[in-house]
Amino acid sequence: MALCLKQVFAKDKTFRPRKRFEPGTQRFELYKKAQASLKSGLDLRSVVRLPPGENIDDWIAVHVVDFFNRINLIYGTMAERCSETSCPVMAGGPRYEYRWQDERQYRRPAKLSAPRYMALLMDWIEGLINDEDVFPTRVGVPFPKNFQQVCTKILTRLFRVFVHVYIHHFDSILGMGAEAHVNTCYKHFFYFIREFSLVDQRELEPLREMTERICH
Repeated sequence: MALCLKQVFAKDKTFRPRKRFEPGTQRFELYKKAQASLKSGLDLRSVVRLPPGENIDDWIAVHVVDFFNRINLIYGTMAERCSETSCPVMAGGPRYEYRWQDERQYRRPAKLSAPRYMALLMDWIEGLINDEDVFPTRVGVPFPKNFQQVCTKILTRLFRVFVHVYIHHFDSILGMGAEAHVNTCYKHFFYFIREFSLVDQRELEPLREMTERICH
């Protein structure tokens, strides 16, 4: 099973991400640079740092899209084990409950099951990263002034996926032989959001003890 998962998580070979970077663009080159650093075995804390001379919004955009693709895949591998019955509330243990709010169907915070929350979250993020007004792909088109605030909201909500998966589905991670893959993705994500102060410290509390253990 671990070998099979290794092939699944090598998404450049087996997984078609919902959002791709067009070859020849600056963001595609940044994406290749980031992936090359990851595969080189460099320390993840150094991998996330902004390369000299690069635009910070481009760097953040590349990582937000990549994290979305990877976390979407992680949750997808265990979605069958996260049902309306097993997870009637989107939570991170007994102390943390996450409610959904958007500008369409749920204008007030709504208590939803974990799978419903996840479906809405992935659709919401996909809509944003495919919106040219938010994530412009054309050369010379600037990012919106609130771009980093939007990314903070995306990354904060993606962190909640890690919270739910680690606290409620860790046995599934172990059973599939995916612990090393998920931990590496989490560490990469954590070092990135810490490097650029993109997620409020209070949001990180549910996984604080684990983070202190694996993110030295």
